Amino acid sequence: MVSPKNKSLRTAFSGYVNVCAAVCLLLLVGGLTPQSSAAPRRSRSTMQRQKRAADTSENHLWSNPCDLNNLTTVNVPDPKTVAPKLIAQATSAYRSATKYKDTLALQLHSFQSFDELITQWVGNEWLRKFSFSAEVLPKDKTLYKEASEEQLESLMGNIDTVLPSMYKALKLIVAGLHAFSNGLNDNIIADEALKENTNQTMHDVRAVLCYFSDIMRARNLELIPLPESEVPVIPSDNMVTDGLLIYRDTLNYLEYLRQVFKKLYG
Repeated sequence: MVSPKNKSLRTAFSGYVNVCAAVCLLLLVGGLTPQSSAAPRRSRSTMQRQKRAADTSENHLWSNPCDLNNLTTVNVPDPKTVAPKLIAQATSAYRSATKYKDTLALQLHSFQSFDELITQWVGNEWLRKFSFSAEVLPKDKTLYKEASEEQLESLMGNIDTVLPSMYKALKLIVAGLHAFSNGLNDNIIADEALKENTNQTMHDVRAVLCYFSDIMRARNLELIPLPESEVPVIPSDNMVTDGLLIYRDTLNYLEYLRQVFKKLYG
Protein backbone atom coordinates (compact mmCIF):
# COMPACT_ATOMS: atom_id res chain seq x y z
CA MET A 1 0.00 0.00 0.00
CA VAL A 2 1.38 3.38 -1.06
CA SER A 3 1.49 6.04 1.58
CA PRO A 4 -0.10 9.45 0.88
CA LYS A 5 3.38 11.03 1.20
CA ASN A 6 4.96 8.75 -1.43
CA LYS A 7 1.99 9.22 -3.73
CA SER A 8 2.42 13.02 -3.53
CA LEU A 9 6.12 12.78 -4.40
CA ARG A 10 5.41 10.50 -7.33
CA THR A 11 2.77 12.89 -8.63
CA ALA A 12 5.14 15.90 -8.35
CA PHE A 13 7.96 14.04 -10.11
CA SER A 14 5.63 12.99 -12.91
CA GLY A 15 4.54 16.59 -13.39
CA TYR A 16 8.16 17.75 -13.52
CA VAL A 17 8.96 15.18 -16.23
CA ASN A 18 5.97 16.30 -18.26
CA VAL A 19 7.03 19.94 -18.08
CA CYS A 20 10.60 19.07 -19.21
CA ALA A 21 9.24 17.06 -22.09
CA ALA A 22 7.03 19.95 -23.17
CA VAL A 23 9.93 22.42 -23.06
CA CYS A 24 12.21 20.11 -25.08
CA LEU A 25 9.43 19.64 -27.65
CA LEU A 26 9.07 23.39 -28.03
CA LEU A 27 12.82 23.76 -28.54
CA LEU A 28 12.84 21.07 -31.22
CA VAL A 29 9.81 22.45 -33.03
CA GLY A 30 11.23 25.97 -32.95
CA GLY A 31 14.60 24.83 -34.29
CA LEU A 32 16.35 25.97 -31.12
CA THR A 33 19.24 24.36 -29.31
CA PRO A 34 20.38 25.18 -25.80
CA GLN A 35 23.54 27.37 -25.77
CA SER A 36 25.98 28.24 -23.07
CA SER A 37 25.71 31.84 -21.91
CA ALA A 38 29.48 31.89 -21.52
CA ALA A 39 30.08 31.44 -25.26
CA PRO A 40 27.26 33.00 -27.29
CA ARG A 41 27.18 32.12 -30.96
CA ARG A 42 27.75 35.02 -33.34
CA SER A 43 25.09 35.54 -35.97
CA ARG A 44 25.97 35.55 -39.68
CA SER A 45 25.23 39.30 -39.91
CA THR A 46 27.57 40.01 -36.98
CA MET A 47 30.40 38.05 -38.59
CA GLN A 48 29.82 39.84 -41.91
CA ARG A 49 29.93 43.24 -40.18
CA GLN A 50 33.19 42.30 -38.47
CA LYS A 51 34.68 41.14 -41.76
CA ARG A 52 33.67 44.40 -43.47
CA ALA A 53 35.19 46.37 -40.60
CA ALA A 54 38.45 44.43 -40.95
CA ASP A 55 38.50 45.01 -44.72
CA THR A 56 37.98 48.76 -44.32
CA SER A 57 40.40 49.24 -41.43
CA GLU A 58 43.68 50.98 -42.23
CA ASN A 59 47.18 50.20 -41.01
CA HIS A 60 48.52 52.95 -38.74
CA LEU A 61 51.75 53.08 -40.77
CA TRP A 62 49.93 54.96 -43.52
CA SER A 63 46.72 56.08 -41.79
CA ASN A 64 48.70 58.05 -39.19
CA PRO A 65 52.17 58.63 -40.67
CA CYS A 66 53.00 61.41 -38.21
CA ASP A 67 52.13 59.20 -35.21
CA LEU A 68 49.71 61.78 -33.85
CA ASN A 69 47.91 61.04 -30.59
CA ASN A 70 44.72 62.77 -31.68
CA LEU A 71 43.92 63.08 -35.37
CA THR A 72 40.88 65.29 -34.68
CA THR A 73 42.88 68.15 -33.13
CA VAL A 74 45.80 68.63 -35.49
CA ASN A 75 47.54 71.96 -35.81
CA VAL A 76 47.70 72.76 -39.50
CA PRO A 77 51.01 74.42 -40.43
CA ASP A 78 51.63 76.76 -43.34
CA PRO A 79 52.14 74.52 -46.40
CA LYS A 80 54.85 76.87 -47.67
CA THR A 81 56.94 75.95 -44.63
CA VAL A 82 56.12 72.24 -44.93
CA ALA A 83 56.89 71.84 -48.65
CA PRO A 84 60.67 72.42 -48.28
CA LYS A 85 60.71 69.79 -45.50
CA LEU A 86 58.86 67.33 -47.73
CA ILE A 87 61.33 67.93 -50.56
CA ALA A 88 64.31 67.56 -48.22
CA GLN A 89 62.93 64.32 -46.75
CA ALA A 90 62.15 62.92 -50.20
CA THR A 91 65.72 63.73 -51.26
CA SER A 92 67.15 62.10 -48.14
CA ALA A 93 65.00 58.97 -48.57
CA TYR A 94 66.01 58.76 -52.22
CA ARG A 95 69.73 59.04 -51.53
CA SER A 96 69.62 56.48 -48.73
CA ALA A 97 67.68 54.02 -50.87
CA THR A 98 70.01 54.29 -53.87
CA LYS A 99 72.97 53.29 -51.70
CA TYR A 100 71.90 49.64 -51.80
CA LYS A 101 70.44 49.49 -55.33
CA ASP A 102 73.21 47.27 -56.72
CA THR A 103 73.04 44.98 -53.69
CA LEU A 104 69.30 44.60 -54.29
CA ALA A 105 69.89 43.78 -57.97
CA LEU A 106 72.50 41.20 -57.07
CA GLN A 107 70.47 39.48 -54.36
CA LEU A 108 67.16 39.44 -56.22
CA HIS A 109 68.29 38.86 -59.83
CA SER A 110 72.04 38.10 -59.72
CA PHE A 111 72.81 41.32 -61.62
CA GLN A 112 75.85 43.36 -60.73
CA SER A 113 74.19 46.65 -61.75
CA PHE A 114 70.69 47.84 -60.86
CA ASP A 115 70.73 50.36 -63.71
CA GLU A 116 71.45 47.60 -66.22
CA LEU A 117 68.81 45.36 -64.69
CA ILE A 118 65.92 47.80 -64.91
CA THR A 119 66.42 48.26 -68.66
CA GLN A 120 64.96 44.76 -68.97
CA TRP A 121 61.87 45.70 -66.96
CA VAL A 122 60.76 48.83 -68.81
CA GLY A 123 57.36 47.41 -69.77
CA ASN A 124 56.58 46.04 -66.31
CA GLU A 125 54.49 48.24 -64.02
CA TRP A 126 53.71 48.15 -60.33
CA LEU A 127 52.42 51.51 -59.09
CA ARG A 128 50.73 52.39 -62.38
CA LYS A 129 48.74 49.15 -62.40
CA PHE A 130 46.55 50.60 -59.64
CA SER A 131 43.59 52.74 -60.70
CA PHE A 132 44.99 56.26 -60.88
CA SER A 133 44.73 59.05 -63.40
CA ALA A 134 47.72 59.60 -65.66
CA GLU A 135 48.65 62.79 -63.80
CA VAL A 136 49.37 60.87 -60.59
CA LEU A 137 52.49 59.55 -62.32
CA PRO A 138 52.81 60.48 -66.02
CA LYS A 139 53.56 57.58 -68.32
CA ASP A 140 56.81 59.08 -69.61
CA LYS A 141 58.07 59.93 -66.10
CA THR A 142 60.58 57.15 -65.66
CA LEU A 143 63.47 56.70 -63.26
CA TYR A 144 66.25 59.28 -63.76
CA LYS A 145 64.04 61.22 -66.20
CA GLU A 146 62.07 64.28 -65.10
CA ALA A 147 58.49 65.03 -66.03
CA SER A 148 58.24 67.70 -68.71
CA GLU A 149 57.54 71.32 -67.87
CA GLU A 150 54.35 71.11 -69.91
CA GLN A 151 53.12 68.22 -67.76
CA LEU A 152 53.86 70.10 -64.57
CA GLU A 153 52.11 73.23 -65.83
CA SER A 154 49.05 71.17 -66.72
CA LEU A 155 49.11 69.52 -63.29
CA MET A 156 49.24 72.87 -61.48
CA GLY A 157 45.94 73.86 -63.07
CA ASN A 158 44.30 70.75 -61.62
CA ILE A 159 46.46 70.19 -58.55
CA ASP A 160 43.80 69.97 -55.83
CA THR A 161 41.93 67.34 -57.83
CA VAL A 162 45.04 65.18 -58.32
CA LEU A 163 46.75 65.54 -54.92
CA PRO A 164 44.38 63.16 -53.05
CA SER A 165 45.21 60.36 -55.50
CA MET A 166 48.91 61.22 -55.36
CA TYR A 167 48.70 60.97 -51.58
CA LYS A 168 47.09 57.54 -51.80
CA ALA A 169 49.76 56.46 -54.30
CA LEU A 170 52.43 57.29 -51.73
CA LYS A 171 50.50 55.21 -49.19
CA LEU A 172 50.73 52.32 -51.65
CA ILE A 173 54.50 52.80 -51.86
CA VAL A 174 54.75 52.59 -48.06
CA ALA A 175 52.48 49.53 -48.02
CA GLY A 176 54.45 47.88 -50.82
CA LEU A 177 57.78 48.40 -49.09
CA HIS A 178 56.25 47.10 -45.86
CA ALA A 179 54.94 43.96 -47.58
CA PHE A 180 58.26 43.35 -49.36
CA SER A 181 60.30 43.81 -46.20
CA ASN A 182 58.03 41.46 -44.26
CA GLY A 183 58.21 38.89 -47.04
CA LEU A 184 61.98 38.57 -46.96
CA ASN A 185 63.20 35.51 -45.09
CA ASP A 186 64.97 36.41 -41.86
CA ASN A 187 66.74 33.06 -41.89
CA ILE A 188 68.57 33.79 -45.14
CA ILE A 189 71.74 35.69 -44.28
CA ALA A 190 71.86 37.30 -47.72
CA ASP A 191 68.45 38.87 -47.13
CA GLU A 192 69.07 40.18 -43.62
CA ALA A 193 70.71 43.45 -44.71
CA LEU A 194 68.26 43.86 -47.58
CA LYS A 195 65.34 43.45 -45.20
CA GLU A 196 66.81 46.05 -42.86
CA ASN A 197 67.49 48.49 -45.71
CA THR A 198 64.04 48.05 -47.22
CA ASN A 199 62.39 48.56 -43.86
CA GLN A 200 64.41 51.74 -43.33
CA THR A 201 63.37 53.01 -46.74
CA MET A 202 59.75 52.33 -45.79
CA HIS A 203 60.12 54.50 -42.69
CA ASP A 204 61.94 57.21 -44.67
CA VAL A 205 59.12 57.32 -47.23
CA ARG A 206 56.57 57.29 -44.42
CA ALA A 207 58.16 60.51 -43.14
CA VAL A 208 57.53 62.01 -46.59
CA LEU A 209 53.92 60.88 -46.25
CA CYS A 210 53.74 62.71 -42.93
CA TYR A 211 54.70 66.03 -44.51
CA PHE A 212 52.37 65.28 -47.41
CA SER A 213 49.48 64.80 -44.94
CA ASP A 214 50.20 68.22 -43.40
CA ILE A 215 49.95 69.83 -46.81
CA MET A 216 46.74 67.95 -47.56
CA ARG A 217 45.16 69.22 -44.34
CA ALA A 218 46.37 72.75 -44.98
CA ARG A 219 44.71 72.68 -48.40
CA ASN A 220 41.59 71.03 -46.89
CA LEU A 221 41.84 68.02 -49.20
CA GLU A 222 40.58 64.49 -48.67
CA LEU A 223 42.97 61.96 -47.17
CA ILE A 224 41.87 58.92 -49.18
CA PRO A 225 42.23 55.75 -47.07
CA LEU A 226 44.08 52.61 -48.11
CA PRO A 227 42.04 49.83 -46.45
CA GLU A 228 43.41 46.37 -45.80
CA SER A 229 41.38 45.02 -48.72
CA GLU A 230 43.45 47.18 -51.12
CA VAL A 231 46.89 46.57 -49.63
CA PRO A 232 49.13 44.83 -52.17
CA VAL A 233 49.89 41.20 -51.41
CA ILE A 234 53.18 39.75 -52.63
CA PRO A 235 53.07 35.98 -53.20
CA SER A 236 56.30 34.26 -52.23
CA ASP A 237 57.00 33.24 -55.82
CA ASN A 238 56.68 36.90 -56.94
CA MET A 239 58.95 38.29 -54.24
CA VAL A 240 61.96 38.98 -56.47
CA THR A 241 59.84 40.46 -59.27
CA ASP A 242 57.53 42.66 -57.19
CA GLY A 243 60.37 43.63 -54.86
CA LEU A 244 62.39 45.04 -57.75
CA LEU A 245 59.41 46.92 -59.22
CA ILE A 246 58.36 48.37 -55.86
CA TYR A 247 61.91 49.58 -55.23
CA ARG A 248 62.20 51.10 -58.72
CA ASP A 249 58.81 52.82 -58.45
CA THR A 250 59.71 54.15 -55.00
CA LEU A 251 62.73 55.95 -56.43
CA ASN A 252 60.78 57.18 -59.44
CA TYR A 253 57.87 58.48 -57.36
CA LEU A 254 60.19 60.28 -54.95
CA GLU A 255 61.75 62.03 -57.95
CA TYR A 256 58.31 63.04 -59.19
CA LEU A 257 57.13 64.32 -55.80
CA ARG A 258 60.19 66.55 -55.53
CA GLN A 259 59.40 68.03 -58.92
CA VAL A 260 55.72 68.57 -58.15
CA PHE A 261 56.21 70.29 -54.80
CA LYS A 262 59.08 72.43 -56.04
CA LYS A 263 56.79 73.60 -58.83
CA LEU A 264 53.84 74.09 -56.45
CA TYR A 265 55.67 75.97 -53.69
CA GLY A 266 59.03 76.88 -55.22
